[in-house]
Amino acid sequence: MLPPGPRFAPLQTYRYVTRPADYLAELRVRYGDVVLMPSLNGPVAIVFTPELAKTVFSTPPDHYDPFGTDAIGPLVGAASLFTTSGAAHRRGRKLLSPPFNGARMRAYGGAIQDVAAGVLSKVHAGDDIRVLDLTTEISVEIILRTVFGVADERSVTRGRQLLTGVLDSLSPALFFTKRLQTPLFPPYRRFRRAFRAYNDFVADTLVDRRRGDGAGEDVLSLLLGARDEEGNGLADAEIQSHLLTLLVAGHETTSIVLAWAIHELMSHPDALAALREEVAGLGPDPSPEALTNLPYIDAVVKETQRRRTIVTDVIRKLVKPLEIGGFRIPPGLGVAVGVVAIHNDPDLFPEPHQFRPERFLNGGHGPSEHMPFGGGHRRCIGAAFSDYESRIVLATLMPSLDLEPRGPVEVPVRRNVTMGPKFGVRAWVAAKR
Repeated sequence: MLPPGPRFAPLQTYRYVTRPADYLAELRVRYGDVVLMPSLNGPVAIVFTPELAKTVFSTPPDHYDPFGTDAIGPLVGAASLFTTSGAAHRRGRKLLSPPFNGARMRAYGGAIQDVAAGVLSKVHAGDDIRVLDLTTEISVEIILRTVFGVADERSVTRGRQLLTGVLDSLSPALFFTKRLQTPLFPPYRRFRRAFRAYNDFVADTLVDRRRGDGAGEDVLSLLLGARDEEGNGLADAEIQSHLLTLLVAGHETTSIVLAWAIHELMSHPDALAALREEVAGLGPDPSPEALTNLPYIDAVVKETQRRRTIVTDVIRKLVKPLEIGGFRIPPGLGVAVGVVAIHNDPDLFPEPHQFRPERFLNGGHGPSEHMPFGGGHRRCIGAAFSDYESRIVLATLMPSLDLEPRGPVEVPVRRNVTMGPKFGVRAWVAAKR
């Protein structure tokens, strides 16, 4: 009753890590819509259709545990939403959800706009830039101001260095097998050094915040004041773990989406012209909220998320058997949705390798067809915030910059669990408006 699939976990893991889009497409053609793939973290049944994805996402939460926690846990902490399940996961999501929804999220719009404008002011005509460096600086500073509540320039500079250090130290190899999490492996030693420095920064920030009135609107202030049904707050170790989770998930997805979006807009003048016309229609000083309601910018973000899928799949570990696609998957195995394969299915997205924001102007793609943040009860908690930030930043940067591509042709490569542009999107600033 198990699905068909290849053998030899080390080879399959290597192919999946290095070229996931091509590899998953090959698996689907060779074996069908449900494939059993061996991996170093255990066998995984991967599904490749929206209908089967809907089954995975709609299956009750008590059927699943997080997958690969032995490898991920030491990197993000025991309290992370990546590693918890059951009551602990529900508690974490309940305490973390309020800052990323509704009015609280919209309260960060001005800060996002100010950060993007501040970084834009440092760019000049004639500069050779690496776009991913630009979007990384923006996303990290937004996290520092809205999540950590850091405002003074000295703390922002320190925080930027330490947070970027943690992110740069996260080698893909560390996420896909625990065997390399040893001091004998240089990338793991680099991560531990960066992680210790990050922990010191969080500890200092917590001390400073508790000395104040603790009434800020940033996520850290809200976490310090959060209480569960029994009146219990979060321990410092839990806060540290949650903040690192938000950093890894929030920074990576947003900064890479922005870099890829700018890459696509540079290569598609018609799309760039449509975006600029839409923003210009709001007048000389548009509000953040007005920018986030622009349909074409929203379509650009969604098409970038589809065309340049950053999180290539969503994996969970079964604790109860699951019948799917005519197969019975037993407890202990993983089950995954092949997101990148579905995003590139020509039956859903004709000419899938073309960048066409118009696909998303009139809706028509459901949550099991376009799913850059996963789905179901473990869908990324910061999805709405990432989209919100992406729309504001694009609307701030692109009307002001004339960019020309430089350097080699971009290809996606594994950064940690995410895929990003190998060369960081090199560009020349032809003019600044």
